[in-house]
Amino acid sequence: MSEFNRTTRECPVNQLHPEVFQALKNYFQEKDLGDLETEAVLCCETVSTKNRAGGLFSLLSPSVDTTIHTGVLLTSEWLIWARSGDTSGTMLSAASLKNISVNTYKSMFVNDTGLEIVGYIGDSKLVIRGYVGMGPEPATQKFCDEVKQAITRVNPPQKRNLPKWLGG
Repeated sequence: MSEFNRTTRECPVNQLHPEVFQALKNYFQEKDLGDLETEAVLCCETVSTKNRAGGLFSLLSPSVDTTIHTGVLLTSEWLIWARSGDTSGTMLSAASLKNISVNTYKSMFVNDTGLEIVGYIGDSKLVIRGYVGMGPEPATQKFCDEVKQAITRVNPPQKRNLPKWLGG
């Protein structure tokens, strides 16, 4: 069983949870990325609700978020995600589509799905792996497919020249 129950929906950017929407709006202004709503190609929101933990775990970690709102935004050049937890506050991460690869994640061991991101996230100088938890709804698969296609458009696969003996 997953640590969270998640539900994901496709939505316009302005219908995201207020803290998530404000974080995205601030980021667009700070980075001079244009108008948030105009640049959005696709947007999803996931609400993650923490499953009830056992008594000892609850006593040892009382400040764990019980509800997390995550907004994931795809533009023609960026993948940006912001999360707002009821105790942890709001955090935002972004990655240029030129610098990442993605996979749809589905665990074989727990009931969890999402988008796995590998590459240069934020200002990282090293390749890192990120994960955005999403629900099992069709909006998740649609979003993941769109992100993969957008990355392919930005980074088309390199054509390989085969040696002559292989028909090249």
